Amino acid sequence: MQMKTMKNILVMVGIGLALVIGGCSNTKHSTTTSSTPTVKPVVKPASKVVVPTTQPTAPSASTLAVKPTSNSVYFSYNRSNLEASASASVLDGYVSWLNDHSGVSVTVEGNCDERGSREYNLALGQARADRVKDYLVGHGVPASRIDTVSFGEERPACTDSGENCWAQNRRADIVAR
Repeated sequence: MQMKTMKNILVMVGIGLALVIGGCSNTKHSTTTSSTPTVKPVVKPASKVVVPTTQPTAPSASTLAVKPTSNSVYFSYNRSNLEASASASVLDGYVSWLNDHSGVSVTVEGNCDERGSREYNLALGQARADRVKDYLVGHGVPASRIDTVSFGEERPACTDSGENCWAQNRRADIVAR
């Protein structure tokens, strides 16, 4: 019987403690069943910190240049000089894109059609790649971000014979890496 009395006393002490602790809480309990608690805004006193009217911002994605859809610059037969009308849009597009994306580097790959010796086409492909690099560097892209390579006639875009096909193979491709 003494054991049962001890249990009753412990239960009553526990209930009493719970009421005392619960009564000390600073929060007011709402009787509504709203699932969203009400939050009071914290109002801080005004400070004497001067906030600049204009803050520097990073360019947004909408103001960055878009990568050109074409990466090929085409050349005339046996030539490595850039033709302004044919290559300006591609090259200027890459200048803008590379200037906006400073972490990107490119490789310019020089290519030729099947006519000429292997050695001649490798040299001509390198000259074409170098002209494209010179253009990009001349318009503000750091030379350290541009590599060049010549594939000569080894990577044709078109494998048929004839001027229409050969014209597609006389190119320098700008490849992001």
